[in-house]
Amino acid sequence: MRFALLCDDPLALPIVESLNSQVDGQRLTHAVRITPEADLLLHGLTDLRFVEHWEDLLVSKEIDAVIIGGMHPKILEGAKQIATAGIPILFIPQSEQGSTLAYELSLIHDDNQVLLWPLFWHRFDQGALRLKRAMSDGELGQIQFLQLQRTIPILTPGTPISQSQVDGELLHDIDLPRWLAGDYDQVTGLRTAATSEGLQMQSVVLAGRGLPESNWSISGSPGLAEWKLIVRGDLGVATLTRDGNSRRWIFESKQERVEGDRQQTAREALSAFAHSLSLSREAVPATSSSASSANVARGSLWGDLVKCFETIDATHRSVRRRRTIELHFEPMSERAIFKTQMTAIGCALLVATFLLTLVYLGIASLIPLPGYALIGLRALVFGPLVLFLLAQILLPLTRPSSAEKTSTR
Repeated sequence: MRFALLCDDPLALPIVESLNSQVDGQRLTHAVRITPEADLLLHGLTDLRFVEHWEDLLVSKEIDAVIIGGMHPKILEGAKQIATAGIPILFIPQSEQGSTLAYELSLIHDDNQVLLWPLFWHRFDQGALRLKRAMSDGELGQIQFLQLQRTIPILTPGTPISQSQVDGELLHDIDLPRWLAGDYDQVTGLRTAATSEGLQMQSVVLAGRGLPESNWSISGSPGLAEWKLIVRGDLGVATLTRDGNSRRWIFESKQERVEGDRQQTAREALSAFAHSLSLSREAVPATSSSASSANVARGSLWGDLVKCFETIDATHRSVRRRRTIELHFEPMSERAIFKTQMTAIGCALLVATFLLTLVYLGIASLIPLPGYALIGLRALVFGPLVLFLLAQILLPLTRPSSAEKTSTR
């Protein structure tokens, strides 16, 4: 598989290094030199074609997928255009990209079924996978709670950390409890000593029906960054730690210690991406189960990323309103947006028709009008509602949702 790189995010470095070794026939063939940070990712690479603009990737016949990450406006615009062209994307998420970009790409995916595959490092790390297996196999018994504590290095005690730093770390962490325990749908956020310059500490509590409570907290601390997840069950305790900002987790329990390897994690992630791509390209699934697998490959992981962005937004609302926020995850599609817009327009027209009817009756009772004038007034009152009802025939013409497209193949 041949990859192109449109990215200046350092988190993509293990992926780039793995592609440079050309394991399993996967290799990096093209790169866009868009920022100096992007050049740092490419240091020491050979047999690579450099291009100056992402538009060059659209016309190349030698690219199977594109790795995209970063915050440069040209990168974000390139992501939307490359997805529109139907080229699969391995996406490196950042909180500053925002939920708006995630929604826009969701609509593109719903339109052309392009594979959008966000990279969740922990899902392919051996240490994190061992913790998930311990929880699902009941080794810890009934899970009571999950507690993730982490620190960000600061120069001196009391130095505030910025909200953008907090959101950046939260985006990478918030998928972990969902992946381990289930789909949390209640968010409670709390900030300590928050000012215009930053804050001293932030905590986020996740809850859901039948799920153990999950607590996440972050603060500044002199020295190295620390990251530790504690999972307590009624039969034992397990921990997951991470060294600094490395993408390597260490699982520990009374009986076992498992360490992840960054390069192995990158290879596993690339292998999973290739498998998802092969599933998404199934033109005519042989069975309903394979159709479901193809649909999951196309959209499931991207939906999880959208949930992460929505959780961050909900955390801000929770802090601002000082209450727990209920999350309602709904799939984005052109059909859903059409229905929502039509519902709002329909409600407004019903109210307007009622008010205009009262006005019409008042005018007709007070002022004697000729017959043609009364007919004209009735047309003005009821015409918009009639046109709206006729417009409903457009509903079957809107693009079907992803599930409908898959089921008809």
